[in-house]
Amino acid sequence: MTYLAVFEGQGHGVRRSDLIAALERDWPTAVVRERQGSQESRDVVWSYAENGQELEGYSHVDGTCIYLDSPLGLAARFALWFRGLVPADVDLVFCDDGYNFGGSIDAGMSVDDVIAIAADS
Repeated sequence: MTYLAVFEGQGHGVRRSDLIAALERDWPTAVVRERQGSQESRDVVWSYAENGQELEGYSHVDGTCIYLDSPLGLAARFALWFRGLVPADVDLVFCDDGYNFGGSIDAGMSVDDVIAIAADS
């Protein structure tokens, strides 16, 4: 399933260089690459595997959203991690690609709290 961690631009997004540096620092086994080909909406693309689970992620070119194709628990971990890259005063929403559920990720939340956003739908 595809999950999103998204915020309204409010004049800024997470810069490509900051996202790449954070991925390399915090998820050292992730394979990170920049946009390739004609997929104009995708910017940084990465893959990550852990305990038999796989995640394919990418950021939108404006830096205001990451897309996470993975099991819910792994997507929740990445969304919570992304919260740390987004300014504290900006509302970051965790949802699925069909907007069937959505809720804010606040500083101090746990992975279980983020998972509960999906369960509460």
